[in-house]
Amino acid sequence: MHKFHLLVFGVLLLGGLASCNTQNIDPNGTAATLVADRATINTYAVSKGLSGTSTASGLYFVSSKPSSSTVVPAFGKELEFTYTLSALLSTTTNAGIVTAKTIDSAYAKTPAFVSFFDGVLKAGLQEGLLLMHEGESAIFLVPSKLAFGEVGSSIADSIPANTPVRFDVTLNRARTEDQQISEYIAANKLTFTETTASGLRFVRTQTSTSVDSVKTAVSEGKTVTVRYVGRQLHAKTALGFDSTGTGLNQYNVPGFTEGLNKLRVGEKATLLFPSSIGYGNDGLADPVTKLYKVAPYAPLRYDVEVVSVK
Repeated sequence: MHKFHLLVFGVLLLGGLASCNTQNIDPNGTAATLVADRATINTYAVSKGLSGTSTASGLYFVSSKPSSSTVVPAFGKELEFTYTLSALLSTTTNAGIVTAKTIDSAYAKTPAFVSFFDGVLKAGLQEGLLLMHEGESAIFLVPSKLAFGEVGSSIADSIPANTPVRFDVTLNRARTEDQQISEYIAANKLTFTETTASGLRFVRTQTSTSVDSVKTAVSEGKTVTVRYVGRQLHAKTALGFDSTGTGLNQYNVPGFTEGLNKLRVGEKATLLFPSSIGYGNDGLADPVTKLYKVAPYAPLRYDVEVVSVK
């Protein structure tokens, strides 16, 4: 399980969707708890007339609005989805009656966007999403070991320990990196003059007559000073993650290096490139806070200025 959380998707952390460390989830799930959860889920499903499929893990999946789309979620894509989270609770007067108490509906209509990789979300939510098609709506009835485990959660309201939950999910989009980049370019009306074999989109936004090039300076061991702002593509916008404004190749990003080597002193450029020449499937995480500055599989935008060569 990934030990880092998403800084750029902090809202999901507050909403409790993000995967957490193992102290919140019993990785094996006691047999008694799983049996009890399955009984609760079955009682609730029968009472609501839900007809679905149980997976080996204990997830109960109901397609409430099927889709004919052939597009499916996969690790490496960005998912856009809406959801409502409810806790499945037995009534105090009759344990045979199970109700769904709404816990989180903040994203019932406003989509959440997630760079999808293994371990980023609660296990039951991740498993359910992988069973969906773009445009589909579904209900996930999730045993506690795949949700909030032995600790529970105090988000928005309260989910007691060892409580199964219900997710009502609509998967709007499952976009590849190429789709993210193309749609970002269109939405922001950007024009790039060059696309390299690696996938770098490049446009020089300010020219210079200087004879000092970055590529030559680096080969001669000179010091290059640059200003830059790094952003991660998110939905059809981009979220800033770095504007230190100093140094060269601070994080050794291949796409950044490739674009920078095309410039001379005094020139500016906009670079846009996929994660394959960015931070790849590891992302960029702060080792102290355990937060991602850049999510795995995230396309990046850099706006760069070459200040000097010495």
